[in-house]
Amino acid sequence: MRVFKSKIKKKYIDDLKNQISNGRIINWSPEKNKNAGLKFKDLKYILNYWKTKFDWEKQEEVLNKFNQYKLKINDVDLHFLHIKSSFKNAKPLMLIHGWPGSIFEFLDIIPMLSNPIGKNKNDFLPFDLVVPSLPNVGYSFSLNQKPKDLDQIASIFLKLMNKIGYKKYFIQGGDLGSFIASIMAVKKPKRVLGIHINMLPLPRGLNKKPKNKLEQKFFLDLKNWMHFETGYQAIQGTKPFTVAHALNSSPIALCSYISEKFYSWTDNKGKLFKTINIDRMLANISLYWFTGCIGGSFWPYYIRHRSDWPIDKNKPIEVPTGYSEFPKELFLPPKTLAEQFYKQINFWKKHKTGGHFAALEQPDELVLDINDFVKKNI
Repeated sequence: MRVFKSKIKKKYIDDLKNQISNGRIINWSPEKNKNAGLKFKDLKYILNYWKTKFDWEKQEEVLNKFNQYKLKINDVDLHFLHIKSSFKNAKPLMLIHGWPGSIFEFLDIIPMLSNPIGKNKNDFLPFDLVVPSLPNVGYSFSLNQKPKDLDQIASIFLKLMNKIGYKKYFIQGGDLGSFIASIMAVKKPKRVLGIHINMLPLPRGLNKKPKNKLEQKFFLDLKNWMHFETGYQAIQGTKPFTVAHALNSSPIALCSYISEKFYSWTDNKGKLFKTINIDRMLANISLYWFTGCIGGSFWPYYIRHRSDWPIDKNKPIEVPTGYSEFPKELFLPPKTLAEQFYKQINFWKKHKTGGHFAALEQPDELVLDINDFVKKNI
């Protein structure tokens, strides 16, 4: 295991800004349809901020305040944060990001979880945190690395926890992280004390005959989402090389592709940067740019498109499960459906605001939910 610090050379930072300055964007269509993708004015605003106000070195400094390591597991030189709480009774917790996210999603909640402070600190549990970068993403990416599916990633993360000395632990995840957490729970139910997720990755093949109006609404919403919002899955699952070449050739293209998901998947009411921190979003996009990992981040979609659904309906989750429902999540399964697969749901919290990127949008609520869930299961 090797100590790691992020250090992007100034020449690469300058090159990024030059490419933004010299790139071309065209306001090519008068169409005002809000569902047609990222708007010209929004992209123009983000690019101008990225070029003139965003400070990568400042974001890098925040990241480097936390202990980071590299550890070779199989053929992956895995990057991860390992933050030990100053409290002796801390509970081990792994945080797993999804796509198109990264470790930058969690930087604001790491101190809240590891060393709670303030007048309410006695109401919060302290955690020893392990925050890995997914293989093929960020500083876990390397050229010519073999593709990894979600099952393989889950096995790598189980090995990571074992190698750094955690025999029993909790897991939190959203997006792909919720899949990985669920798979880890199936593989090692005696080690995984419980999983808290903010997206419910139900397996295919569940009973789709609606038993009530909530289930009926869910299946209708899911059908609409699959029809209108899964173009990214189709291209990443079928022709990842094609789109990766385009995105790796231009920071403007990369920014447009990733930023659209932050607009589409957050509860922003048309004002994204009153909902999330623009610097955190751009740090995330910059990490994808500097490491060149966007193509690698597509591998789970490519493999899934050619194999069985990664969540097996014949292998239900038997460990304690908590779920935080944020209203603008991609899809919102009712509890009656979730209980067909997650057999020990003992925490279910509905929130009035929030979306897919919970750690960025609603950090206080997410931290509170994690605490309340873990308290139920210790």
